Amino acid sequence: MKNKALLAALTATCAAATAHADALPIPLTFSGYMRAGTGINVRGGTQVCMGLPGADTKWRLGNECDYVVEPSLNARLVSLEGSDWHVHFMPGIYRAWGGREFQTYSSPGGQALPDSGTDELVARFGQVFAYGTNIAALGNGKIWVGRRFYNRLQTGINDQFLEINDGDGAGLEDINVVVGKLSIAAMLNPRGSANNNRISVPVRLTGINDLPNGQLAVYVTPSMQLKSDDQVNSNTPAAEANGLAVGMYQTLNGLLLGGNTLVGVKMDWYGTTRNSRVVLQQSALLGTPTAFGGTVIEGLAEYRINKSAGNAGNKWFGIGLRSDTHLVGPFRVLAEAGHDMVKPDNGGHTRNMTKFTLAAAVSAGQEAGSRPTFRLFATHAIWNEAARASFDPTSRLSQIFGAETAGTSVGLQAEAWW
Repeated sequence: MKNKALLAALTATCAAATAHADALPIPLTFSGYMRAGTGINVRGGTQVCMGLPGADTKWRLGNECDYVVEPSLNARLVSLEGSDWHVHFMPGIYRAWGGREFQTYSSPGGQALPDSGTDELVARFGQVFAYGTNIAALGNGKIWVGRRFYNRLQTGINDQFLEINDGDGAGLEDINVVVGKLSIAAMLNPRGSANNNRISVPVRLTGINDLPNGQLAVYVTPSMQLKSDDQVNSNTPAAEANGLAVGMYQTLNGLLLGGNTLVGVKMDWYGTTRNSRVVLQQSALLGTPTAFGGTVIEGLAEYRINKSAGNAGNKWFGIGLRSDTHLVGPFRVLAEAGHDMVKPDNGGHTRNMTKFTLAAAVSAGQEAGSRPTFRLFATHAIWNEAARASFDPTSRLSQIFGAETAGTSVGLQAEAWW
C-alpha cells in the first residue's frame, strides 16, 4: 500500500507539472540512475558477490548483487533577477539480493541500507528539497533546504564515498570567495527522538587553483550531540562524543597519459577513535576512445587505519585496476583486478582477497561512459584461510563456498544514467 500511495503521488505530481508546462520558464527535467542484473554462482544458485570482511568496500565490476533505482524530477518554478528557484524530488530504491556484509551503497542517512527481507523493491524519497541558484547576494551561490544527497565525493571502480553528508538539513552552497567556492550546511535527523539529536556542520572549500592544471578541495565536518532531559520520563540520553573530520583532496588534469589524478588525505576523530585514510586515483587513455583498441584505464590505491585507545588499529589496504577497451560499434571488453588486505586490530592473522572480472559490453555509444550499457561478466575471487574464517556464517560466501578459498559467479547487468 505504501508503494501504491507513493506511486500515485508521483504520478499526480508529473501530471500536474505536465499540465502547467507552458507556464514554466523551462520544462520539467527528468534525470536519474539505475542498475539491475541477475547471475548465478558456478556451484549452483544465485550470484555471490566477493568482498573481504574488514575492508571498507569491494571492487565493483561484475560484483554488485543489488538493485538501485533513482529517478529524479526537477522543476524551475521561478526566475527572478538572474536567480532560478527549483524543487527537486527523487524517489529512490535500493535492495541487495542478500549478503548484507558487503553492501557499498549508502542511504541518505549515510549508512548502508539492509536487505528489505521481501521480494518487492521498496521505494522511499531519497531526496526532496527546494533550492535557489545564482543568487547575487550570496556570491552567485545557492541556498537549499530539505532532504538531499550532499557533499558526495566518490571514487569510481570501488564506488566508495570519501566524503558524504546525506540527510536532512539546510545550507548555502558554492559561494564565490576569493580563493574558491565555499559551502556550509547543518545536517540533523528530525525523525529521531525529540530530546536527542546530532548535528553535523559540513564546510567545504573547493576550486582552489593551487597548481597548474590542478585544484585543491578541503572538507571540514564537526559534529556534536544535542540532548535534553525527557520531562515526562525523567530520562537523560546517554552522552555521545564530539566528532571532527578533515579531508584534503588534490586533483590534477593531464598529468599521466591524458588522464586525471586524485590524491586525498582524510582524518576523522570520534572521542578516542581515530580514522586515517590516504587515497590515490588515476585514470589514463590509450589511443582514441572510439577507435579499435582505444582503452580507458582507471586505477585506485587506498590505505586506511582505524585506531581506538588501547589497540593496534584495524588496517585495510586495497589496490585495483580496470580497463575498458572499444572493439567495434557498440561493443566493448572490460577487465578488472582488485586486491584487499586487512590486518585486524586484535593481532589476528592478516586476511586477503584478490578478485578478477572479465566482461563483454554492449553500450549505447562508443565511449567508455556511454549508457545504457549491458554487461555479460565472469567474476572469480581467491582468498586465504584467515579471510574464510572471518566470513559471517550466514553470508552467501559461507553458504555456497564453505571451506573453499575461491569462488566464481557469472551474470548479466544493465546500468544507465540520464
